[in-house]
Amino acid sequence: MDQHYYKLIEDYSKKTIRSEDLTDLLIWVESSQQNQQLFRETLQAFEAADQFLNKPADQQKSWASIQQHLAKNTAVQTAEIKKINYRRYISIAAAIVILMLPVIYFNVNRAKPVVAITYQEIYNPKGQKRLITMPDGSNIYLNGDSKIRYAQNFNASKRIVYLEGEAFFDVQHRNKQPFVVYTGKVSTTVLGTSFNINAYQSAKAISITVQTGKVGVIVKNNGKAEPVKFLLPNEQLNITKESGASTKAVVNATDFDSWREYKLFFYGKPLSEIAEMVAREYDVEVVIKSETLKAMKLTAKFNKSTVNQVMEVIARLSGAKYKIYENKVIIYEQ
Repeated sequence: MDQHYYKLIEDYSKKTIRSEDLTDLLIWVESSQQNQQLFRETLQAFEAADQFLNKPADQQKSWASIQQHLAKNTAVQTAEIKKINYRRYISIAAAIVILMLPVIYFNVNRAKPVVAITYQEIYNPKGQKRLITMPDGSNIYLNGDSKIRYAQNFNASKRIVYLEGEAFFDVQHRNKQPFVVYTGKVSTTVLGTSFNINAYQSAKAISITVQTGKVGVIVKNNGKAEPVKFLLPNEQLNITKESGASTKAVVNATDFDSWREYKLFFYGKPLSEIAEMVAREYDVEVVIKSETLKAMKLTAKFNKSTVNQVMEVIARLSGAKYKIYENKVIIYEQ
């Protein structure tokens, strides 16, 4: 996308766009279906990143404002837009209103009553997997020691889920109702797709891996949103929590949600992180007695293995020894 129009969409989302720039943006949106799709996807991602979009726009007044703006500029710009179908031009603006996207010309002057929102919270303990079917028909698979939270009116205007831990999302497609997942300062926005998010509190990074469809990810640093990053199937975005820096990679997406089938997969992970995975998978406490062993990076795959089988492989790969006492695993140097 041209940086000029990316900036206009950003200004539009912040309600700081100038009148002439709004006309420029709407003409660009009208010029192709690809631009219309880019506009919607980018603006929906901006919307998801904004923590304060709890006030719905007044659609009638917003629509009147757009009509007034278009009427005011039609005479001046007839020569420039003579090839544009006026009715289609209006339809794009109408689509923007229907999508409940912010319009800069409307200000809410009268105070609105504050409506208390009640939330549903679901926690899945260590050693278990859980399938949750949401009110909209979307499926969420929760990994061990993971939690989601969503509003009781989830199926109303916005589909928003707050995640701590790891989950795989299989989202029902709804054109005008994005599905948004918040994990700290990171928001992931989709219309209909399947993807995995790993966002355990103890981890140094958040990983988002797309299996099907397309997602838009925004990271907020110091209250400022970074540019939207779009992910396609078999693409993964890793975001460092401390700095907000991100890297994109091409991966085999099924490896990263194989935990749903009681499979363990780690690629180049330090043993300290692997120990946390083992602890969650088997509901055991894992203690590593050596700092050298904690930093050692390993790669392995397991298919429905027992904790003893997993520890045997880890011991061979790392050259370590281990002991298991009931629900406690101790790893130490030979």
